[in-house]
Amino acid sequence: MRQVLGGAHYPTRTIRMSPQRSASPKTILLIDDDAAVMKALSSGLRRIGYEVLTAETKEQAIAAVKGPAEIDLLMIDAVMPEISGPELAEILLFLRPKMKVIFITGLDGLAIRLAFDRPCICVQKPFTLRALVPKIQELLQGVEEYSGRP
Repeated sequence: MRQVLGGAHYPTRTIRMSPQRSASPKTILLIDDDAAVMKALSSGLRRIGYEVLTAETKEQAIAAVKGPAEIDLLMIDAVMPEISGPELAEILLFLRPKMKVIFITGLDGLAIRLAFDRPCICVQKPFTLRALVPKIQELLQGVEEYSGRP
């Protein structure tokens, strides 16, 4: 069974994954204006051992980055109502330059990479958590060793 994220017209199913706990869990700041995507994705990421902070707006995202938590990865929707994902990512990286970035998008990844002139990974919606985990590990490589069990 798998869970498809990021597509309202796609069925939602349960996903079974091996836990991926580490001595020092990595923290992901998840930013998406779609509450259903945010709930499913944050729940799945927590189940496999990540700490997840969530934000639905620019203001919430800035407050999270200004907070005390170490944030290893910024996972952000590329298209949001008030500000584009790449624009918001630039603001957040100004405040926390060491964060890695994954854009989750319904757009072509090339369009995002042209708008965001920094290293990043783009994940096309809809996607499964099983497909997303190796992308997260790819960015965090060297920070956390990938167990090979998505």
